Amino acid sequence: MVAGPTRRGFLHGIGAGAIAVPALGALAGCGGGDDAVRDEGARLGGVPETVPESPGGDADLLNSALAAEHFAIAAYTAAMPLLEGVALDTARRFLAQERAHAARLRELVADLGSSAAAPAPSYDFDSPADAVETLRLLLQVERKAIVVYGSVVPRIADSRLRQAVASIATTEAEHDAVLRLRLGRWPAPTPFVTGGA
Repeated sequence: MVAGPTRRGFLHGIGAGAIAVPALGALAGCGGGDDAVRDEGARLGGVPETVPESPGGDADLLNSALAAEHFAIAAYTAAMPLLEGVALDTARRFLAQERAHAARLRELVADLGSSAAAPAPSYDFDSPADAVETLRLLLQVERKAIVVYGSVVPRIADSRLRQAVASIATTEAEHDAVLRLRLGRWPAPTPFVTGGA
C-alpha cells in the first residue's frame, strides 16, 4: 500500500522536481515537443481512444475503462527498468494507483453481475531509449486513459457508478499533470482536461 502524501514529502518532491525538471526539460527539447508526444501516441496500441456504443450498458462502459487501466498497468510495469530516482518513485506510486483503479472497476463490474475484462495477453509499446522517452510514453498512456474516461463517464446511467468512475478520471488527470511537470512542461496547459496536447 502506498502511503498518502505528507506536507514534508510534497515539499521534498517539489524540491527534487525543481532540480530534475530543468535537466529533463533540456533533454525533452532534444527530441521534439508536444508534436513528438502526439506522434509517439499514434504508435501506442491496445486501447481504443473512443468507446463504441454498446448494448451492455454500464458494465461495458466500465470494462472499457478497465481496459485502459490494464494498458496503463502494463505501461508502468514496462517502464520501471528505465527510470530512477524521483521518476521511478512517481511511476511506482502511479502503478499502485492504476492497480487500485483496476480493482475498483472489477468490483463495480461484478456488482452489476457481469464479468470484468481481462488484460490483453500483451501490449504493443515502443521501446523507449531513455527516461525522457519513457516519461513521454507514460504521459501518452495517461492521455489515452483521459480520452477513454471522457467518453465513458457521461454515458454511465447509474449516478453512483458515474461518480466512482469520475473520481478515477480525476486521478488520471493528476497523473498527466505530474508527468508533464517531470518533463519540464507546464502541468495545466489548457483550462479543460481532454487528453489532448
